[in-house]
Amino acid sequence: MHHRTVLSSIIGLILILIAGLWYAYPLLRIGSGYAAKMGCSCHFLQGRELADIHEKDLNFSVLPWMRLQLNAEKRQVTAAFLGIMAKRVAEYVPGRGCILISNPTMELPAPWVESEGVANDGWPMRLDTLPPGIDTLGLQEAGDAAFAPLAGGGTRALLVLYDGKLVYERYAVGFGPQTPLLGWSMTKSLTNALVGMLVKQGRLDPDAKNLFPAWAGDDRRNITLRNLLQMNSGLVWNENYGNTSDATVMLYVQPDMPGYAASVPLAQTPGTTWVYSSGTSNLLSGLVRQQFTDDRSYQSFIRDSLFAALGMTSARIEPDQAGTAVGSSYGWATARDWARFGQLYLQDGVWEGRQLLPPGWVAFSREPAAGSENTYGGHIWLKDIDTPNAPADIFQFSGFQDQRVCIIPSRRVVMVRLGMNDDKQFGLDAWITGVLAALPTE
Repeated sequence: MHHRTVLSSIIGLILILIAGLWYAYPLLRIGSGYAAKMGCSCHFLQGRELADIHEKDLNFSVLPWMRLQLNAEKRQVTAAFLGIMAKRVAEYVPGRGCILISNPTMELPAPWVESEGVANDGWPMRLDTLPPGIDTLGLQEAGDAAFAPLAGGGTRALLVLYDGKLVYERYAVGFGPQTPLLGWSMTKSLTNALVGMLVKQGRLDPDAKNLFPAWAGDDRRNITLRNLLQMNSGLVWNENYGNTSDATVMLYVQPDMPGYAASVPLAQTPGTTWVYSSGTSNLLSGLVRQQFTDDRSYQSFIRDSLFAALGMTSARIEPDQAGTAVGSSYGWATARDWARFGQLYLQDGVWEGRQLLPPGWVAFSREPAAGSENTYGGHIWLKDIDTPNAPADIFQFSGFQDQRVCIIPSRRVVMVRLGMNDDKQFGLDAWITGVLAALPTE
């Protein structure tokens, strides 16, 4: 009888374990997808070893339990829970970046070979003589504080432009001016620019409706481009990153991210409710792609109209498996190239005398979205709870784990912070305050 009781207990524990793993499997698959994608991108774009990536970039949630494996010949990184469960694969495609394989039967986008390189004029380079009125010691003290260790890591790059000139730049060990860094949701502001350029060309209209064929038969046809830009679509969306949600399923399970985002139902009247949504950003990215009849034209538009025009030699937006740029999350660039992008918005969309964005586009993008409590514009953040002491006219590109490009027109300043740490840990307001105190007030 005693042996039967023990056996029954063991069987019960095994069944509980199996049930627990079955319940947890969707989250483990998302985690291994994240690990494979990050391992692949950090290895092939940054040139880092998998052990370093695992230690420093996969250090939260279930990610430390993921095991990475490199297949250099196939240019693939595989991740699996404990090395055996929920296995996922991401592959590096030249000219595109790393792509998470979510549908093994779907072909990956073909390599994209650029016909000629993006020209870089060397800007911004630090001057031997800084502009007058710069307190270099104050900048250094602000930088020292910004590089203090944080939970989960810390700052990897800081950069300050004043009046279009580089006045401060600093990197963590292992990173430098040539290291591309992931902007996460700062990519949403790159999407803002791509949409703006198509508006300038007359190919998109902010007030256009009937944006996707899948919406033709219901009230989603009333959603405008403006609604999408301002996160006022009214579509159902859950942006939680700590569990299986619309956002994590889209990024780490779905091969066609705009297609998935276009499938969700309407919950509110468009233009009335603000819901932060990476799905909305990928709808915009899909809408951008719809304006081109072939992949070559689409890729050339992203490269030539934005990155080449600004000399952003390092910049790319990695695609989903269907070939659409993941306009919510997968933008990479060096700190200097992120600064170039910020400077474009400081200059109202003008670069070297060329009006790249429509006149008034930056002002339009800074108009507060309904329901956002004046903290969000058109895929651009405004002054918010993270910047209580910043000037009122600050606006920002913002991403997970405290990626920031802060633009302050009244002070002619662009500030870039990139890093790897627990989200909302970086003392952004203190860094802004310290930097501005070290710069001229006129």
